[in-house]
This record gives sequence, C-alpha cells and structure tokens, in this order.
Amino acid sequence: MKRVSSIAIIFFLFLGVASAQKYTISGFVKDASTGEVLIGASVYVPKLKLGTVTNSYGFYSITLDADSVGLAIRYLGYKPVLKQINLRKNVELNISLLTLETGEVVITGSKAKENVDKPQMGVIDVPITSVKELPAIFGEKDLFKVLQLLPGVQSGTEGSAGFYVRGGGADENLILLDEAVIYNPFHLAGFFSIFNGDAIKSVDLYKGGFPAQYGGRLSSIIDVSMKDGNDQTYHGEGGIGLIASRLTLEGPIVKDKASFMVSARRTYLDFLIKPFLPPGEQAAYYFYDINAKLNWKISDKDRVFLSGYYGADVLSFKISNPGDTTGAGIAWGNKSATARWNHVFNPKLFANTSFIYNDYLSTISIPMNNANFNISSGIQDVGGKVDFDWYPTPVHHIKFGGTYTYQKYIPTLIEGQVGGTTFTNEQVKFVHTAAAYINDEYTYSEKVSFNIGLRSPFFDYKQTKYINIEPRFTVKYSLDKTTSLKAGYAMMYQNIHLLSNSGISLPTDLWIPSSDIVKPQQSQQVSAGIFKNFLNNSFETSAEVYYKRSTNLIEYAPGTEIFFNPNVDKSLYFGDGWAYGLELFIKKNEGKFTGWLGYTLSWANRQFAQLNNGNPYPATYDRRHDISLTGVYNFNKNWSFSSVFVYETGSSLTIPIGSYYVPTGGFQNFMQVQDYGPMNSYKMPPYNRLDLGIKYTKKHRKYEDEWRLDIYNVYSRRNPYFVNIDPNWHNPNSNITQAAAIQTSIFPIIPTVSYNFKF
Repeated sequence: MKRVSSIAIIFFLFLGVASAQKYTISGFVKDASTGEVLIGASVYVPKLKLGTVTNSYGFYSITLDADSVGLAIRYLGYKPVLKQINLRKNVELNISLLTLETGEVVITGSKAKENVDKPQMGVIDVPITSVKELPAIFGEKDLFKVLQLLPGVQSGTEGSAGFYVRGGGADENLILLDEAVIYNPFHLAGFFSIFNGDAIKSVDLYKGGFPAQYGGRLSSIIDVSMKDGNDQTYHGEGGIGLIASRLTLEGPIVKDKASFMVSARRTYLDFLIKPFLPPGEQAAYYFYDINAKLNWKISDKDRVFLSGYYGADVLSFKISNPGDTTGAGIAWGNKSATARWNHVFNPKLFANTSFIYNDYLSTISIPMNNANFNISSGIQDVGGKVDFDWYPTPVHHIKFGGTYTYQKYIPTLIEGQVGGTTFTNEQVKFVHTAAAYINDEYTYSEKVSFNIGLRSPFFDYKQTKYINIEPRFTVKYSLDKTTSLKAGYAMMYQNIHLLSNSGISLPTDLWIPSSDIVKPQQSQQVSAGIFKNFLNNSFETSAEVYYKRSTNLIEYAPGTEIFFNPNVDKSLYFGDGWAYGLELFIKKNEGKFTGWLGYTLSWANRQFAQLNNGNPYPATYDRRHDISLTGVYNFNKNWSFSSVFVYETGSSLTIPIGSYYVPTGGFQNFMQVQDYGPMNSYKMPPYNRLDLGIKYTKKHRKYEDEWRLDIYNVYSRRNPYFVNIDPNWHNPNSNITQAAAIQTSIFPIIPTVSYNFKF
C-alpha cells in the first residue's frame, strides 16, 4: 500500500512539473515589403492577458506555460497577424506584417496603445510621416521643426530648428544618430537640422522618466535611427526644392540577407547667388549631408550593421582688388560611424555590441597675401557599448549594459603659414567617460507595472574624477483597458557643457568638459500624468505635470572671451534652475484626417549669485503658453492637405529702462550709459504663425511622383527674430530723439513649390 501511494505521489508530482513546464517564443517582427524591423510592435497573448513589445532591433521574447497559445502581433498601420502555437518546445517565430492600404488607414508608424500600457512616460514616438507631410519653410521637411510642435518642446528664434525641453538649455538635449552623439545638429546657423527625413526610420523623444540605458544630458534624449535598407527590392526617392535637392537609394545586396541604404542632400544657394555678385567678389554658402548604411544577416542569431553620417556647412567669400585680395572661409560639420553586432545567445537573451566614432569640427580660414591662418574648435569621441535584453519571465524585461568613451576636446587649434614657416598651437583636453546601468520593466499585475532603473556614470579628466548614481523609477496603474495613471522620478548628470555667444548654434560655440572648477550639472525631475485612448486607439490623449530642479548650471561674465581663453572655466558663474508645467496632448492616428493638438503651460527660472543681484529671474526660453495644432487630410489617393498653427508667448530678454551720462575727461565730454532693468524682465511680442500645404500625388506604372505647394506664414505676421535697443531713435511723430526697442523680423509669407518622386 505504501509503495502504491509513493508511486501515485511521484506520478502527480510529475504531472505538476509537466504542467508547469515553460517554453519561450522569440523572434523578429519586420515589414513584409521592405524587411525593415518594426520597433515597438506588440506581441500579445489574449488568453493570458500577457504580452511584450519588440526592442530597438525588432526582437521579442515571451516565456509561457506549455499549452496551445494564440499570439496577436500588431503594429499601427499594419494588418494584424494571429498565430496559434502548440507550445511543447522553444519556438523561433519571425513575423512579417503587411501595411494597410492608405485608403484604409493613414500609416503613422506609432506603437499601438503603448502610451497607455507601458509604464514609461514623457516619451513620444515622432511619426516620420508627419515630418514629410506637414508644410515647412522653403519646402525643406525638417525633423526638429516637427519636434517643436510637441508639448513640452519650445522652439528657438523665428524659423530656427533649435529647441528647449521642459525648461532646459540647448546643450541639455542628447541627440543620437544610430547611437552616435551629434554635437551640432544644425545647418544654416540653426535654421535646419542635419536630419534628412528620407533616410530616417524612427525617432523617439524622451522628456522625462528616462530609461536607465540613456544618460549624459539633463533635459531630453532624441534617439534617431536610420533606415536599414530594403532587403526585398530596389527603391529610390528624392526631391527638388527651392534651396536643396536630395536622393535616396536602397535595396538588397543579397535578398533576405543583406541590404544597403545611401542618401544625400545638398543646397545650391552658392549657384543661385553667383549671378548677383558684383565684379571682383566671390561668395558661396552651401550645406550637404550623406547618410549610408549596410546590414548583413549572418545567421538567424547574428546580424551586423555599418552606418555613417557626414555633413558640413561651407561659407566663404573673396574680394579681389588690384594688388590686393582679402577673404575668409568658415566650415563646420559632423562625422559619425557606428558598427553594431546583434547576437541572440538564447531565446531569452539578446545582445547588441556597438563601436562608435564621431567628430565635430569647425574651422575659420583667413588667407592673406603671404600668409594663411586656420582657427579650429571641436570634439571627437571614440568608444563602445554593450547592451543586453533579458526576458527571464513574461513579467520581467531586464536591460543591462555598459559604455565607455574616450573624448578629445579641442577648445582652440591655430594652424598657420607665414612665408615658408608653418606653426601650430593646440589646446587639447583628453577625457574618459563610462557608465553601467540596469533597468527592469516589471509587470506586477494586469493593472500595475513598474520601470525601475539605476545608472552610474563615471568621468575622468586629469586628476578630477566623478562617480555618480542616477536612480530612475516610473509606475503605471491601469484604471481600465484604455486609461492609466503614471508617475516617475529621474536623476541625471551632465559632464559636458556648451558655451555659446549666440544661442542659435554657430561654429563659434564651444564645448568644455567638467573639471575641478566646473562641477557636473545635475537635474532631478518628478512627473505624473493620466493617459487615455478613445475609439479603438484612434485617439491618444494625455495630461502630464512635471517639476524639474537643476544645479551647477553655467553662465559666464559679460564680455568673457570663450574662444581663445585656455582658462575659461575660471570666468564662469554657477547657479540653479527650476522648471515646472502642464502638458496636454490630443492625437488622432487613423482615418482620412490625422494630426494633433498640443498645449504647454510652463515656468522656467534661474538663480545665480553674480547675476540679477542674486535674485531669481526667468530663463530666456521661459514661455508661459505654447500651442501647436497640426492636421493632414487625405482627400483621396491623389490630393492631400496639411496645416500647422503655432502660438507662443514671447521669449524673455534684458533691455535698458533708461540711460545716464558720465564724464569721460576733458571739458563737456560725456558718455551715454544704458541703465538695464532686472534680468530677462522684458517679454518679446507673442509669436504666432499659420502654414498650409497642398500635395498632388500621381502613381505611374513604375514610379510615383508628387507636387507640393507649401505656404509658410500664410498671413505674413511679422514675428520677432530679435529686439535691439537704439538709444538715439528718432520718433517721426514727435520729432524727438529717444531710446526705443526695435524689432527685427525676417520671414514674411513664403510660398514654395517642390517636386518629389519614388521608384
């Protein structure tokens, strides 16, 4: 009897173990027509109400009990796929999704329902289609100008692509292109970004609740990924605009195995202005970009990517007179290269290893009759990183890894030749930076999930070392299937600092590292919000509030020379900043009409002991109200209409409130001195603008082309570009000379016709 009982116990234990046996389904999700992996695609098990999403390389993994399970794979703008699997062993399942017809749904590429389901907050998946569809100045579609239309992101000056996020400075935004840092992401003194929309696959903007794999800046992360290249068929697209043209080619090297993508853009302003120059004068300005990428699927477990970017602005002039020639030239630009290796160790463990190089350099050339001088400044990075995605159970997605970068700062490099003699004077700073991180996205229950992370950055310059700890935390509570509450906290450190005379990203701007004098900047941000989707996720809505406190911020004394000063850190001021606000967002994803409405109510303040008598003052980019409304209406397969409306409170600046005279020596010799009011106490006039666009598309047998009419600033409002003070302005009405604030505006109504094509 005892023996029978023992056998029965063993039998039932065996059944229990068998029933608890778990297996893993893993693989990649991609676009069926191009082979491009889909980032953030949903892989869901309806029966168990469990799921996951694909990572940055399209990989997913989910571990389940042995059973017959149904998988639903979805990505907005694509036809869903349902798979039934008899799970009795680990299964490798690669999924290809077909896009829906444009008439059925406007393809936005957004990650369906992720805004509600994921604990991450303060993140926006920027739709690339919006970059291409919305009207733009001179017809040049620009990623950063679309970023400016999102809540929490404020634009710079009129027409500029510069932006500020949640009260942070321009240098507090980390710009990544295929994991390489871009230090100057602008062309034409900030009017355009370096990103060619035809070469871009995805863009993610992080404003808060930063995942632990990101670090190094206080305010935002803009993570841009280039297209991998179509591994099915050859394709091309391009366009001819008012000031620039572009061309992109992509296709398979070996079908389903290897592909390429190359994209180029160049302006022709130099050719346009040449006929209008007077005799004896030469002047030229142009910029260009080249993006290239190769990827090769070595095996089901290994894939390698090689990507690169090279772009520059070139400005030059020369005046020739009998017996004398004068001139100068300025060139500035970025170079980057990234080599990446994806490896699947097992169904639960994915890894990516990257080797990254980037270089930003600006050079001013001054040729003379018997001499030539070049003055340069820049920064170079060489480094590597390893990132792991581990899926131990269905409720845990753990990311961990590390990064190392060797940096070479070049504050000033002077090279010259006088007669037959050459000389070089170089200021160089060598810096080591590293970081380790771990992050767990933990689904506690159907209603509650967490994102818990820790990052530790390391900085080493000469004898100065900084090791810090950055905790990150977000929590999500689902009220129902379409509504969730979220809250988060993030600490960030920044060991690189931008000194700028302009605020609009000129080549004279200077990057410097932390030192024994310049401490790392630090920010702490708390945020909370409610997220709600309507009508089967066709509408996304959110309301977020945030408060951010920053320390060790940098300003410098008026009149400080930053470009030729080896001890510039001794002329800096250090202070604090704080920003807080409310962000509202309504977005329509599907149907003939798509678009969004964003509103930001915000405050941004700073305080430095040496400025404004030590009292707090508004930051330059402190704007109380910011409203953006965008829309795209597809009337039919041929015609579409788009619009953008923007309203912003004016920027803050410091102006004189009076003047007085002081003696300068001698009899009746006096100098007029301006008496300035409190710092940034004057608000520029509000900024508002309406843009409209009309597109006609025609599909031919072997190609597709489109004509666009974009109208920038439809009602030609004279928005302020800058305001300067004229102490001796003559008032024509009263015939009195007095001090006056003079507004300068640069962009009236600008209509642009452009032609685009695909084949």
